[in-house]
Order: sequence, then C-alpha cells, then structure tokens
Amino acid sequence: MSTHIFHEGKAPMEKSVQTSPELSPIQSRSELVWGRIRKFNRKLESSFRRKKFSRMAKSPFEFFRSTGHLYWEDLGQHGLLEAFGDGKDTRLWIHGHLDCGQFIRAADATGRLVVDLGSFDQAVVADYQHDLWRLGVSLTLACRENLRSPSVTDKMVEICARSYWREIKRCRWYPHLRYAPWDEEQASGSLRHWLAQARKQESADLLKNWTESSKSGPRFKAHPDFETLAPSEVKKWEKALEHYAENLKPWPMEKPRVFKVLDMVQRRNGEGEGKPIFALVKVKEDNGFRILDIQKPVEPVSLDFLPKKARKKTEELIQGDPVWRVILASRVLGCHTDLWMGRLTFQGDDFIVREQPAYGGVLPHAQLNEDAAFQLGAILARAHCRAKESFAKKAFQLIREDKKAFRLQVSALSHAYADQVELDYQSFLKMKKEK
Repeated sequence: MSTHIFHEGKAPMEKSVQTSPELSPIQSRSELVWGRIRKFNRKLESSFRRKKFSRMAKSPFEFFRSTGHLYWEDLGQHGLLEAFGDGKDTRLWIHGHLDCGQFIRAADATGRLVVDLGSFDQAVVADYQHDLWRLGVSLTLACRENLRSPSVTDKMVEICARSYWREIKRCRWYPHLRYAPWDEEQASGSLRHWLAQARKQESADLLKNWTESSKSGPRFKAHPDFETLAPSEVKKWEKALEHYAENLKPWPMEKPRVFKVLDMVQRRNGEGEGKPIFALVKVKEDNGFRILDIQKPVEPVSLDFLPKKARKKTEELIQGDPVWRVILASRVLGCHTDLWMGRLTFQGDDFIVREQPAYGGVLPHAQLNEDAAFQLGAILARAHCRAKESFAKKAFQLIREDKKAFRLQVSALSHAYADQVELDYQSFLKMKKEK
C-alpha cells in the first residue's frame, strides 16, 4: 500500500511538487480511523456519544467538523507548510477549528451587524495556513454536498485563497484596514442577504425559542436535553455569578450592578469537561434579559500534534490558564466583542461565561458561491492580521514570491484532503454499523 500523502511529516518539497495534482493519493484506513474516533470520544457519556456519532453520520461535512483530531494528526506538522510559512513569522493565534460554518453574524461595539469568526474554544498559536486549509476543505465538502461540479468547486477554493492573499496585501499597505468590520456595507451577495435576514431577528426571538412565561417570570422551556438544577445548587451558582459580574470589565451596562438570576438549567450530556450550564438573567439597568452560557474550557485537540515551538508559545501567552486562552483569542481574532465574556470560579474550578448570541444560524451551504468564498477568505485574512501586527508584512513577502503556487497549493490540498475525509466517512459508517 502506498504511503499516505498526509503522513509525510516535515520532509521539504519543491513548490512545483507541492502544487501538483499528484497530491491526491488516499488510502482506506477503517480500523485506524475507528480506533482514533473511539479513543477521542471515550470519556463522553454513552448517550451523548451516540448522538454525536449520529450527527457525524449525516454527511462528510459534519464528519469533518466533528473530527478535528484527525485533521491535526494528519496535517499538524506536514511538510507542505514550509513553502509559505511554518516559521516564527507566520505563527499567530488561529481559530484552530475553522470551517465555513464557523462564520457568525454578530453586533460589534457600535451596534453594526458584521460577519465575523466565532467560537474560539480551539484557538491556539500555530501556522496561519491551518485555518486557510480547513476553510478550503470545508468549502470543498460543502460544494460536493450541493452537487457542484469539480471545476466549480476547485475555482471557489482558489478564489478564497486569492482573496486571502489580496486582503493580506491590502492590510500590508493600509494597516487600519485589519480592524474594519465586514458589515452590511462591505458585504455583498449572499453574505449581505444573510446579514439582512438577521435584521429581522431580535433578542425577543431568542427568548421565545428558549423560554416560556410563568407566574414568577420567564423560565427555560422543558427540553429532553436539559435538566433543572437543585435549588441549593442554584443558590451557589447565583453567588458565583454575582462575583463574576463584579469582576467583569468593562461592565456591559453603564453602571456596575449585579443582575438577577431567574432560572438555570444544565445540559444532560456535554463534550469535554463537565456539562454546560445556562443562566437566564435579568439586568436591572436596561430591564432586559440575557442567556449566559457557562462551561469549562476544553483543551484544543491540536495541542498534541503541533510543533514544540507552537505549543511553547501558546503556553507562554496563557500561563496555564485555559479560560484566558479563549478570551485572548476572541479579542485578537474577533472583530465583534462579547461584552459578557469573562471568568467564573465555582468550587475551585474556572469556567468561561459567554452570552448566547441573539443572531444564530450559519450561512446555508446553498448560498455558498464564488462571491461568498471570496469574502470568507478576506474576513479570515483580516482576523489573522489583527492577531499579529507584523503578519501582513511577512506573509506578503512569502506569498508574493509565487502567488499562483500559493493558490494552487490551497486548492490541491483542499481537494485531496476532502477525498480523504470522504473515504474516512465511509469507513466510519461501515465500522459504526458493524460495531
């Protein structure tokens, strides 16, 4: 059996080879993939693991989203990184689990609706190309799911890479541009339509979906995935939330006042450590309601597969504080700010608190086209340029040497790894059925 292209390690190759169509050989590795997946999910409760596996079985795209550990084991230290990075100059905070479903609609500090990166739980310091590669793979899988032709699919990924380079160049010459939000004026086509749809949504819609009225006020709706907390536990959490509010800086309202906790529920099953808790709170300053998401930070799946220098840099910046890792990454990569994001300490454990976003949903795969791919590449480039001040200049110098090779490498790798994901997905379905 031939050596799998995604296990070549650090062996350097010429650019002409790196961008060659010969990047596509794949291999069936059913037992290996099943073993990795079982090992990674071994600590999950059986009922939640079954639900997760059912979600993974829906499509290759969902399988890719739920198996980041496979990606990082395959490509975390791959030799392909060396052509356009893999050094100190191109290591920065990256999303770490990026795909086209990780772009969100949010309100920035001025109230404008913007398209931005979301969910930084897997953020680490690593080479920028990993975010771009994962975005390319996800675009390929989404296009195949929508029965787009191979030529259309490859062109979309290449356009995404071209846009990424173009925005790097613009941020190189106009440093202030990296901080500009991708708002309704900047957005076009399907992304502008997606933002316009959010205009019709309000926080009341979120409350309508999550809560119901009672004699004592709003309460969470009964749901099979949630369980209520004992009154004694709720009181303990209330005290912890009060302390969290006192230390929240800057305070989301004009005056630093604590809020009233109306109800709390806990997810029956959770991924990572512990089960997420949701708190329905009423803020006295604006008489409004918020839903706060409280959970322990998870360890990034990439850490075991990153180069030693990248792991060391991540640790150096966070000093062993996983909550700070998520907060720091969200500040440097995100353009919008969750003013409710902060640390909560409960019974000796640290939790991260975030507001449940009012504008939910992801960009539908049917709306992904060349224009959308172009915009997603640009949004990612701006995030990377915000994450490291010198990155735009260094990346500009590296990619300028052979812009075409850069685009073709992203396109070729995205195509090849999507092939591997689809084969692994079929292996997963087969092994899941047999086991």
